[in-house]
Amino acid sequence: MSTTIFIESGAIKEETAAATGQTARYILTVLRYKTGGELSIFDEKGRFFKGIITSSTKNAVHFAITPVPPPNTESPISITLCQGMLKGAKMDLVVQKAVELGVKTIVPVITHRTQLDYTRKTDRWKKIAIEAARQSMRAVVPEVREAIDFSELTELIQGVPTVMFYEAGGRGLKEVGAQEIKDNNFYVITGPEGGFTIEEVRQASSRGAIIATLGTRILRAETAAISALTLIQYVFGDMGDSR
Repeated sequence: MSTTIFIESGAIKEETAAATGQTARYILTVLRYKTGGELSIFDEKGRFFKGIITSSTKNAVHFAITPVPPPNTESPISITLCQGMLKGAKMDLVVQKAVELGVKTIVPVITHRTQLDYTRKTDRWKKIAIEAARQSMRAVVPEVREAIDFSELTELIQGVPTVMFYEAGGRGLKEVGAQEIKDNNFYVITGPEGGFTIEEVRQASSRGAIIATLGTRILRAETAAISALTLIQYVFGDMGDSR
């Protein structure tokens, strides 16, 4: 299998594409590709191409491209992960693993117990999502949105099937029937360090969210998010299917 790289759609023409900057340097100095080398290329629109290097400079690599079918790697369910903001590398980890686990959208959420002043890190998380999509051969790069307040989240989930994981109790996923999650498009809410307040749980529940548990043990916030997505994909998605 050839190496897969991401190139933004604006740099892809009908029969040619160009990788520049850090991506070009990665191809030339890390992967050590030369003219004539073949790579797989994908963009944020979910398009895939076979690329043959036609020329290169220090900061640009040019390709002749041919469209190819995208890999069959997308989950049959469309998950929007609403993640209570985590500190530093923990949030980076959740973004990376959420992409690997098949989410379609990531929404950072500022909650009552969020333990940081929000600074704009969306561009960083988008880069992490691109790399995770490349590594896991996703057909699309998930969208990473700007952070929203919890009050905005309760408006967002109204009318959409939603599972909110709460460390102090709730229903097991085995108890949540297909009749309650009958739409393939739904939201998963996981908390920050310290978890959700009971008032936040009540607010989400009043908007129709199913309050669920991950068991009796208290998990770190990043572990809870990854565990929740894994279980969701197993119960409702494709992780329980044979290949």
